[in-house]
Amino acid sequence: MSLRGVLLVTLRREPSSGYDVLQRFKAGMAHVWHASHQQVYRELDKMRDADLVTCESVAQQDRPDKKIYSITELGIDALHAWLAEPIDHAPVRSPLFAKFFAWEVWPEEAREKEFQTLKQELEQRLAMYKTIEAMWFSAPEQLTDAERAPLCTLQLGQRLTHTWLVWVEERLKEH
Repeated sequence: MSLRGVLLVTLRREPSSGYDVLQRFKAGMAHVWHASHQQVYRELDKMRDADLVTCESVAQQDRPDKKIYSITELGIDALHAWLAEPIDHAPVRSPLFAKFFAWEVWPEEAREKEFQTLKQELEQRLAMYKTIEAMWFSAPEQLTDAERAPLCTLQLGQRLTHTWLVWVEERLKEH
């Protein structure tokens, strides 16, 4: 139900097209959730079939009709039920961690490449977080409680990513 929950959270704020939802994911929710174009539209169709959202077609000139999705009362009930459910805090599992158990036979060149690639990905993620922070949270003292909550998740993402980056840099120095 996670994608459904995220879509309900997004549509609770304002009715949106699937494209708008995807743009919000990229701009503001990228640090907490990723979904492909196909996944979003497939789930929106399922949610419409389940009466969790309504869909209104809006005519556009020289383009196909735009579908605007709005959350229904049943959707709000489903959102509240999802928010009340405890989530499974699964342990961190990573193939990278498994490779550590074969450190002595892990080719140094492959190990170096693995860590350099991860370092680059983490640096890009931190840059994305900075962009999101500047776009959405440039004046944190002016945020409402509802607006501050996403900032908290962004800050956690920044801290976790920074911790990973420090750890990767320490591993690179070991070589």
